[in-house]
Amino acid sequence: MDLGLADKVVFITGGGHGIGRAFALAFAEEGSSIAIAELDQQRADSTVTDIRERGGNAIAVPCDVSDKSLVEAAVARTLQEYGKIDILVNNAVSPNLTGSLEELDDMDWDHNFDVNVKGSFYCFRAVVPHMKERRYGKVVSMASIVGRRGSAEPTSAAYSASKAGIIGLTATMARELGPHNINVNAIAPGSINTPRWREARNDEQVNRTINATALKRLGEADDIVGMCLMLASDRSSFITGQVVTIDGGMLCM
Repeated sequence: MDLGLADKVVFITGGGHGIGRAFALAFAEEGSSIAIAELDQQRADSTVTDIRERGGNAIAVPCDVSDKSLVEAAVARTLQEYGKIDILVNNAVSPNLTGSLEELDDMDWDHNFDVNVKGSFYCFRAVVPHMKERRYGKVVSMASIVGRRGSAEPTSAAYSASKAGIIGLTATMARELGPHNINVNAIAPGSINTPRWREARNDEQVNRTINATALKRLGEADDIVGMCLMLASDRSSFITGQVVTIDGGMLCM
């Protein structure tokens, strides 16, 4: 199926590793031009190199999404290079994924909200005026099932609350931006087998998570890609304000 993404420009935050990298490679394979807004320059450059070696078009734009001025600069650099931004993927996430109530400190809490929620807000605010001008845009943000039900062990009130914030932000932005022909949706993954996710858990917790899914396995980054591509395409032109759960059947158990 041709998703019509060949002439699109995609601005992806946290696109240098994990799920964001998988998104970047997949969009590039569809013929999109990619701006990888990434805190880690080495990871961003590596992803850009991989895309270019496969014949794709990509640039790395240094960006800490929790810094408004850096977000604005990254968006301006992308517009200078490509002349437009069709698709915004809010993927950057705080690395502070776990911490019980007694373990969480103010820094953990603030960093989750600064990166996950405020970072997404900054990206909306920087990109949307351009989308409004063109009366076209697609936004896909990364929520989580823990934003719906809370997190299992190892828990994190900060992470789950910030992902609930993404769900609320998605619904509100969909209502606000719909009249401008801008679709806003989110994906709520379950447990995805990334190095960062693995590092936060012991073997018992990993096995418990696997057994809590209907499919009896962890998700992989590639399991999320197809939905992101679809929501970013005109095949989903009447879908907005939705949070699509991709969890291997965890919530149905």
